[in-house]
Amino acid sequence: MSNRFRAAGAPALALMILASVAAAAPGGAGRTAAASPFRLSVEPDFVTLYEGERPILRYVRGEILAPGVPEDRRRSTYIHPLYSLDGLPLTDDFPADHYHHRGVSWMWYRVVCNGVTADLWTLKGLRQRFETMLTPALYQDRAILRFRNGWYREADGRRILEERVTLTAHRAEGGGRILDVDLLFSAPHAPVTLGVSDTGYSGFGVRFAPCKSKTILTSEGRIAADENRNPYRWADFTARFTDSLRLDGVTVFDHPSNPNSPPGWTLRFYGYLNPAFTSRTDDYTIRPGSPLRLRYRLWIHRGRPSPERLEQIYQDFARLR
Repeated sequence: MSNRFRAAGAPALALMILASVAAAAPGGAGRTAAASPFRLSVEPDFVTLYEGERPILRYVRGEILAPGVPEDRRRSTYIHPLYSLDGLPLTDDFPADHYHHRGVSWMWYRVVCNGVTADLWTLKGLRQRFETMLTPALYQDRAILRFRNGWYREADGRRILEERVTLTAHRAEGGGRILDVDLLFSAPHAPVTLGVSDTGYSGFGVRFAPCKSKTILTSEGRIAADENRNPYRWADFTARFTDSLRLDGVTVFDHPSNPNSPPGWTLRFYGYLNPAFTSRTDDYTIRPGSPLRLRYRLWIHRGRPSPERLEQIYQDFARLR
């Protein structure tokens, strides 16, 4: 992000971003940002995306800490909250049982570079830091947000990995909304190795808010208890997030182009879906000049979806190249 954007206050920055979108949109100068149902609210620590008056997601770009949580759990570059179609927060952040869990995030227990091992999952020796927000694109049918971040080693301040995040939120329709998450990791100087925990946690994950009447449905059927490292194409978490009988949920789909797809999943009924990249094979090393791309689709929905519908969404996602 330019110095001009960094220095601006939140309202001014939001207006500048919308003006940039209008100028860059297809159709030339005649197209205006008002033509899109999507809009942004930009604050120093957060970027919130809306469709109309309802929030879709909030991207955390500042290094934040919840009250009463140890300083070593401060973090950045993730999504929280992820909202239901009706604007209800579906994710949790700084939960008391796992302070390091953070909304929709991507993190690894073991990160090795130049012989030094750090832990991005529980934030020991390594931090993800926001660097730049690229000009967003707000269209009639979708909104695209792009961020560039770095992984910084705490011991020496070295930037060991570049992280590029692309979030594509589609308009809500048919009782659901598609959110595509595209992650690109590049090692600028030396190889970086990603590793898994003993129980299987690693990579992309969604931590859900407190809820009741929970079910987990996978591409191979419904499960009855927590699981580790079983391979699935997708997994869905549906529950009651309020005192009403209303059900909301999120399905996570793993793109078949991801290395080692389908992944072994870490699934938890307290509220965690983790298509655990690196959990079924040896560690994965990102080498200079050979970036790692990981793609996931989230389906944010009302009610309890059928396996047939979820499989169709997966097949549509799988056809994307």
